[in-house]
Amino acid sequence: MRNRYTMQKLKLYLKRVYRLALNSQKQEELVWTDLKKIHADSDWQSGVYEKEKYIETMFEISDGIGGKFYYMIYDKTFHCRVKILEGLPVDLITDLFILAAHFNNLLNNGVVIVNVNSQYVEYHHKRDMLIPLLYKGEIDIQLFNHYSTAKDVYSAFQRLVDEQEAPAIIIADLLKKNEDGERDAE
Repeated sequence: MRNRYTMQKLKLYLKRVYRLALNSQKQEELVWTDLKKIHADSDWQSGVYEKEKYIETMFEISDGIGGKFYYMIYDKTFHCRVKILEGLPVDLITDLFILAAHFNNLLNNGVVIVNVNSQYVEYHHKRDMLIPLLYKGEIDIQLFNHYSTAKDVYSAFQRLVDEQEAPAIIIADLLKKNEDGERDAE
């Protein structure tokens, strides 16, 4: 039993060394292959665009509302993107920027971007490609983290647009909800 465990550790170590020894283009190809495999195995509603090297997936971002999530690997980085809001209400531009700034102060990973020229709000999360290259399961973790945070960001921006609630109150309520959720988990 112990011998088998040691062999598995050695095999994993050698696999990591091999992946590290490859040039960056080959590393990107490996992570791209891993990402495609996760989507294929999960049987998600996805479109894989080989030439452009991205995957578009539909997930429910709120009750009955789908969001297009984009996953790509370029510049030695694994990117996850989702448009949170399209068509910015002009009268709320300042509040949109304030809410985005609140999120950006709180987020450990990712950034909320208000793109005035193209009229959308986006949540973009990126991570150095070496992490998913070396550690099996890191792509899954990043996909899950991006998705769950995107749901919170979407909910907050919808509340701003629909109810015209103040950004500070929206963030305070979100923090309280997350704090209560952590307490319930204990």
